[in-house]
Formats: sequence, C-alpha cells, structure tokens
Amino acid sequence: MVKNMQKIWVVFLFFGLLSVQVFAQSDKEKSAEFSKNKKPSNNVSKEISPAVQIYFETNKSTIKSLEITKLRRLLDTLDTKDEFRLALTGHTDSTGNDDANLRLSQTRVDEVFWYLFDNDIDSTWMVRKYFGRSKPREKEESSEEKKSRNRRVEITIYEKPKPVEKPKPKIVYRDTCTRDTTIAMNGISFTMKVCDLKKICPRGANNCIKIKKLTTIEEIIGGGVPLKTAKGEGLNWGGAFDIRLPGDTCAIFPITMAVSLDANTYKRAKLLLYTKDGETGIKPNKSMKLAFSKGKELNSYSFQLSCNGTYYICGAMGKAKKTIIIDKTRKSDEVFMISQSTMSIVPAKNIGNHKWEVVYSKIEDPTLILKSDGELVASDISMNAVRKMKKPGLLRKKYKLKTKHLG
Repeated sequence: MVKNMQKIWVVFLFFGLLSVQVFAQSDKEKSAEFSKNKKPSNNVSKEISPAVQIYFETNKSTIKSLEITKLRRLLDTLDTKDEFRLALTGHTDSTGNDDANLRLSQTRVDEVFWYLFDNDIDSTWMVRKYFGRSKPREKEESSEEKKSRNRRVEITIYEKPKPVEKPKPKIVYRDTCTRDTTIAMNGISFTMKVCDLKKICPRGANNCIKIKKLTTIEEIIGGGVPLKTAKGEGLNWGGAFDIRLPGDTCAIFPITMAVSLDANTYKRAKLLLYTKDGETGIKPNKSMKLAFSKGKELNSYSFQLSCNGTYYICGAMGKAKKTIIIDKTRKSDEVFMISQSTMSIVPAKNIGNHKWEVVYSKIEDPTLILKSDGELVASDISMNAVRKMKKPGLLRKKYKLKTKHLG
C-alpha cells in the first residue's frame, strides 16, 4: 500500500514540473513575439525640407552669385522654423585625384558653412562632411552638364529630435531684473538683464538678435557705409554694426554691446561712436558714449543701446594735408586711399579732368583702391610704386597714375 502511494506521488510530481516548464516556455514565446512587434521609437531626426544644392565651377570653391541667391532663400526658410539641424556635405566631379578632390570638397563646404555662420546660423546646429568624388549624383559623367551636377554642396535640413524629458520642478525666480547675463554672438558680446532677455528672446538667444557687422576695409567700402564726416574728413575704422532686435522691441534696461579690436592696430586711433549724418556723411553720436578698456593684445570698445540701430566705431583723420592723383588710365570713377596698419579709409574727391584730391592728416603706408561702375579696377596700389615717397608713409603733393601701376 505504501509503495503504491509513493508511485502516485512521483507521477503527480512529474506532471507538475512538466506543466511549469510548458507555462514558462509559453511566456518566453509571448515575450519574444511582443519584442518583434514592438514599434520603433519616433525620437529620430526627420528631413523637413528638400535638400538645397549649391553648385561650383571646376576646381573652384567660390560661391557664385546665383548660388548666393539660393542661400538667401534658405535663410528665409530657416527664419520660419523654431529649431533645426543642417547637414552640409561636399562633393566634386571625377576630375583629379582622390586627395585633391577631398580637400576641394572640404573647402567648398567650409565656404558655405562660414556664409551661413556670418548670417547668424549657430555653428553647433551645422554638421560638415566631405566626400570628394566618392558619392556622385551623376555616376556616368558623359557631358559637362552631368559633371557640373557633381560639383556641389548639399544642405539638408533636419528636424531636431525631441528628447523625452522627465517633468522638472518649476523654478521660481525672485527678482530677475537685478541679475545680468552675457551672451556672445558673431564675435560680439551683449550684457543685459535676465528679464529683458526673456522678454526679447523668449525662445532663447540663438538667432534672436540679428547682427550685421562690417569689420574689414573691403566690407566697409562695399557695404554702402558713409565714408567721411560732414567736414569731408576720412576715417580710421573699427567697424560698422547693424543691430536688430525682434520686431520693434526695445529693452527695458540698456544693453551693453562690446567688441574687441587688435590693440597694436588701434593704439594711435582715437575711436568714437558715430551716427549717420545725411546720406553721405557721419557725425559723432553725442547722446551715446563709447567706453574703452585697454589690453595687451586686444582693446575692448563698448556702448549701451536699447533699440534697433546702426552704429559706427571710427575716428576722424583730419585734413591738414593734400595730395593730387592724376589718373592717366581714365578707368576710375571712385578712388580710395587706405591704410591697413590702422584700417584707414580716405575717399578721394573728383576735381575734374581725371584728377582726384585726397585730404588727410596722417596716414601710414598708404595704398590705392580704384573702382569703376561699382566694380574693382585695382587694389593695393602702393604709393611707393607710383612715385617714391620721401619717407615711408609721407606722401608727396602730386602723383601720376598710369596703366603700368595697375599690376
């Protein structure tokens, strides 16, 4: 009897273990099936606009005027988007070797990158990649038209992935208008009250304050900037800055704008803050003061603003001396005497019969720039090459400019 009971218990135990194993195997199969059918996360970057193609000439990286128009339309498109990411990829045609093409594709991407950066696209929102000739659009380059489609930089616009964030405790600020914050944009810093920043830039500082700056002689001459005072004096330049806050917004408290300039270049230039005076001249801005802080390598210039405006940091050169330039080439309708050592620009006055008058006080190592119909005829014509000066930087009273001087 006892032996029979033991056999019955062994049978029950066997079937019990078997059923546990079956149920466990069933659960594993269900879990695997669930994982297989689970949908992928939507938290991925999506392309939100067609790629923009910027084309280049053979073996060149200069952006053509037609492609500049495309980039301006792209900037208009980006202004309508809150946040985005750009992928810039550089390509070439099959001409040349792999190393040279890889370098060329990098140069092309960098040209587009710096154009977008100079127009207030945050550098951290752009990714650069270079492929040389390894990824052509047209694999069979049977014609010049097909080759031209491979000489390109592709700009793809992506939506920024939306991270899954845990709810954060609400931060309660006390009096934020007693606290300052400093933001840096395009080489310029703005110090303002936190409350003003929140009011003017509710979505953050990036792409909020628009800055157009002209800080080289070529940019200033070509930027439609008035180049002399109402008295006809030339100017030593630190730069021209057009500041645009969103809409017609003005700050409650003044914003301090600061820019750093090379100390050695500007050690003798007495710069002030200027404002426009009519269509062709500028004058000192008596209502705003330009603060100056001297450093070993960089000098800091700062002033306070509240609303939109264009501001000129420069200083009058005086007009105690006079030089006449006789243009024997007869090619010029604009003449400028410049100095790179202090970034000086003196527009010459046309006094008739192809003669140009330059009035100045002191200018170091001067050179000439000639323009005709808005186009550059010649630049960096050394006055020593036209007629030897008595001393470096000391001009004579008359020069004859001939075709041989145009280089």
